[in-house]
Amino acid sequence: MNLLLFVLMGLGAGLAVASLRRIPEDTVCTVHRFGRYVRTLTPGLRFTLPFVDHIAHRVRLVGHQVELRAAPAGEPATTCGALYYQILEPERAGRLLDDVDGWVEREASRHLAALAVSAPGQDGPMLGNLLKSELNQHLATHGLRITRCQLQRAA
Repeated sequence: MNLLLFVLMGLGAGLAVASLRRIPEDTVCTVHRFGRYVRTLTPGLRFTLPFVDHIAHRVRLVGHQVELRAAPAGEPATTCGALYYQILEPERAGRLLDDVDGWVEREASRHLAALAVSAPGQDGPMLGNLLKSELNQHLATHGLRITRCQLQRAA
């Protein structure tokens, strides 16, 4: 009887240890259960269900950069540059964290193409400021913030 109790306590302690995850300070992790997004783990010591939940992606909150190229349809790129952003509220980003760089790049390219058509005479830095302010309004609902936008017009 004592041996059975000892084994059960050992299994319980093993499951408790297996369910703990340590998330570093500048990182969040997306948890998937049976292949679907369930939640986002924020920094600290967090619990997951062993053998059911798994960490799908580890996402750094700072230091993201995407390359941009925009042009009217069928023409070579007329504007290119780099966009730097941070994830401020990972809970609001939710599922977007699985492919946050790709999503930000698509949104920025779409906005940049629209700005390039609507403001054809703007130089690179002025267009970058316009893009940064427009994207910050759009991305704020997803917990993201553009920190810097460097654009150049191709000659």
